[in-house]
Amino acid sequence: MPDLPLLLFSEPRGALLFFAAGIILAWLGYFSFTLFTSRPGANRNVYYPYLAYSVSIFLWILSNAYFQSPLLTYYSESTAVTMALFANLVSFCAFISAYSFSCRLISTQPDSNLSLYQKLFISIISLYALIINSSPGLTVKHVDIVAPGDFVIIFGPQTSWFFLCLMSAVFLTFHNFLIYKKAGSPLIQKKSQYMILGVIIFMLSTLIVHLIIPFMLDDFSLTWVPPALAIFETLLIGYALLFNRFYSPRYIISQFISHLVNVTLYLSPYLLIIAIGYEDNPLLIGLWIALIGLGWKSSLIQIKRGTNRLLYGKNGSPSENIQRVIGHFQYSTEYGLGKLNELLNTRSGQILNINTHSDLAALKIYFEGKHSVLVKDELEFQIQYETHTELSNISWLKKNMDANNSALVLPIVSKNGDISHLFMVSKKDRDGLFSSEEIDALQVLFEQANQYIRSEEQVRKSQVLAGSIAHEIRNPLSKIQYHFERIDADLFDVNNNSAHPFLSEQMKGLYKELTESKKAVQLGTRFIDIIIDEIKGNSINSQTFSSHSAGRLTEQALSEYGFVGNTYQARIIANTQNDFQFWGNETLFSFVMFNLVKNALHYFSQYPQSTLSIHLERGESENCIIVTDTGPGIADNVIPHIFDEFYTLGKSDGSGLGLAYCRRVINAFGGNIHCQSKYGSYTRFTLTFPIINEEHIPNNLFNELKEALTGKQVLVIGPKENTTLISSLLSGFNIIVSTVDNGKSAAKYIGNNNVDFAFYDLSLSPTQFEALKKIRSGDFGANAQKIPLIALSNENTRSTRFDTNVFQGEFRISDSLPLFAQSLKLLIDSGSLKPLGHLIGKRVLVVDDMQINRMLVQSYLAQEGITVLQAHNGSVALCIAEQERPDLILMDIHMPEMDGLEVTRILRQRGCNIPIIALSGECCNEVTKEISQYMNAHLMKPITRQQLIQKLQYWIPESEADKIISKQDIHIVHSI
Repeated sequence: MPDLPLLLFSEPRGALLFFAAGIILAWLGYFSFTLFTSRPGANRNVYYPYLAYSVSIFLWILSNAYFQSPLLTYYSESTAVTMALFANLVSFCAFISAYSFSCRLISTQPDSNLSLYQKLFISIISLYALIINSSPGLTVKHVDIVAPGDFVIIFGPQTSWFFLCLMSAVFLTFHNFLIYKKAGSPLIQKKSQYMILGVIIFMLSTLIVHLIIPFMLDDFSLTWVPPALAIFETLLIGYALLFNRFYSPRYIISQFISHLVNVTLYLSPYLLIIAIGYEDNPLLIGLWIALIGLGWKSSLIQIKRGTNRLLYGKNGSPSENIQRVIGHFQYSTEYGLGKLNELLNTRSGQILNINTHSDLAALKIYFEGKHSVLVKDELEFQIQYETHTELSNISWLKKNMDANNSALVLPIVSKNGDISHLFMVSKKDRDGLFSSEEIDALQVLFEQANQYIRSEEQVRKSQVLAGSIAHEIRNPLSKIQYHFERIDADLFDVNNNSAHPFLSEQMKGLYKELTESKKAVQLGTRFIDIIIDEIKGNSINSQTFSSHSAGRLTEQALSEYGFVGNTYQARIIANTQNDFQFWGNETLFSFVMFNLVKNALHYFSQYPQSTLSIHLERGESENCIIVTDTGPGIADNVIPHIFDEFYTLGKSDGSGLGLAYCRRVINAFGGNIHCQSKYGSYTRFTLTFPIINEEHIPNNLFNELKEALTGKQVLVIGPKENTTLISSLLSGFNIIVSTVDNGKSAAKYIGNNNVDFAFYDLSLSPTQFEALKKIRSGDFGANAQKIPLIALSNENTRSTRFDTNVFQGEFRISDSLPLFAQSLKLLIDSGSLKPLGHLIGKRVLVVDDMQINRMLVQSYLAQEGITVLQAHNGSVALCIAEQERPDLILMDIHMPEMDGLEVTRILRQRGCNIPIIALSGECCNEVTKEISQYMNAHLMKPITRQQLIQKLQYWIPESEADKIISKQDIHIVHSI
């Protein structure tokens, strides 16, 4: 007998089939090893038919390889007939094993068993196939042999029926897979897709090549194709059966094409070497091998990139996109998670520290057992279709994932191998299962992102600690503030920021110190709010912005700044004549001004002749505040860095954050800050602000003002040249305006007419002011005494301080209708247009878990004649609100057991329309949004008496305004 390997592999088609048989044999070994070692809970009744099917396919391929090899001509015709009958039998065994396997799959469904007709069908056609293929001449009569691969089989009378039985088994198998797919979970459906794809490939190739072509054309030249393609059916079904996690078809195709193209790329030079006859040249072969070693990996990466663009489009493959999310994690974990959820098509994903969540301890143990990932679909499959000794543990894991609404849990491992966090993500909104390439990409991503996650967590812990410290500082400051207020009320009994003229000089000095101390406490608490926002990483909240006078706030900041002695204060020159309005936040603006003043004052002692000047400029495109000091100046090489975070120079106590934050604030206001300096001469900071115009004014503002002010009677007191403008602007809101030019006429007019409020021009001589004092003291009757008086100022009277015992607010004249309307709205919102004394006898419920905070608010309200009810928690607040029906509720947001928002929601759901004002130390977007949804207004802690009374004046209704307030409250209830 000639050399057997030569006979087997001399013909390409035969060699291909023998190679295919070798692949099936290797797969059988791998499948069996995995099944019996790694899948102890697998249902053997399902797997055994597949093993029988795979063995049959292996033998069927070998039998067909015989006809494509020189063995066909080496042995006799009778041997070929025997091999043809053997091929029939083993192909039938493959078909019937596949059908039996599909029947077993269906029987694993709940309340399903292998039916009687299925058992009968298998038994009958198996017996029939065995009989007709064992009897000579019934299926194969003889074989006409010409050459290897060139033959004609003469079929017997039972061949058509035999092939009909085979195709029936194929169609029934296909039908069973469809049933299995429809009745199953997403994982079952995915498995079925692979199985159905394999059956379709095999069924179509067999139908065309083994039935249609031989019977119609007597052509047997392609009979080797279905056995070769049977590899795909065997591998696809086995892959679906053995694994519960799958690569997507596009990913598989992408990998196959990429590696095929790369192999072709490096094989081409070798084929060229052979073609030119230099295959024995060691230099060329060495260069070829070196080319492969140096370029294989990089070329494969480029080819994969191109293939992915072809298959996935310009966005690239999911696995590539997932791994690129590392750039987002460098920015922040939240940003990275958001992008990751978007790529995974999931609604929510979270990263949890496994050491701070006790309910995750069991998951940690599970992953420490070398498990790489948990997928809920896989657990559900194991629970339903496999029997495990650890089934109870698997069921618990599944329940844990259900409780966390997680479809996938992936451990995040630190560099030392410890599991530090878990990535838990909900199920996909579309596309069903997580693919293997996505899970692989997630593992690679979190190997890289772990350092960013841990670093950010450490920063967050420091932020929480710093935030807690800042919050705790508030408590002693609130106590200090309360005691200052008590001293002020008990010892001085004044509230207009000026001591009584009959006090001794010593008492006046003491009162001045008390006033400055109160300012310091207020400033400290305001800046604590800024610190807390920065610690939390909150962006500057533009929802707190409103229109402000740059001149007024500049003057206010200078008056509130804690100067060391009067000498420094005398070296500061402020010119606010060219005042303008800007859109921003009062506290943030104060911080900017304080920082610039502090930077200048730092060098006042070293440069005794230096001064600080602040002046305002109005322009056509922008407005400016220019702050100039004649101190040491800044070197040219330093100026580009002064707004960088953590950059400081020449200050041992500096953090390098002040100017950086100033730039953030002014940018948030819509402007910018620039520095110009000449070393040894001066430093000038220019703060630019956009000009406020109609686009900054809410669209419905004018309608709201007309609705609130139509028919109101207003008296404007001042020189005619000054009252003309304001009178015309007020008339535009359907206000009835009257004017007088002196205080005496004003007192007489108010005494004899129904006036809702009055404006008094501060440019009038001081003697005219005495008449207003008589109005306020009650000389012209009780009704006149209650009339709100508003100080009317202009550029010439900006430095004039008005008596808060006489005036309820200040109104600065502007010839711009939008700015005029905005200022008028601020007066209304502050309650300054409400009659004086309407708060007397009103009842306010103060809800706060801190007693000192309740005492402080009570001290403010008692001075207004308001009756104060107190509640130290949410439950007590609910009872008092429903039983006592107060006129207004001041509600703390953060309280133990039941917070203020929850109390408010319950009250609104029960139909309570009482105005509720939130008291909170936070102004982040989330809190502000919730407050605006359920509550009427928001006051930031710690509050001042003026802020509190203004809010109460606005929200506590007069008797005739009950309907208006009810209407506003009904709107709030409806929004819940």
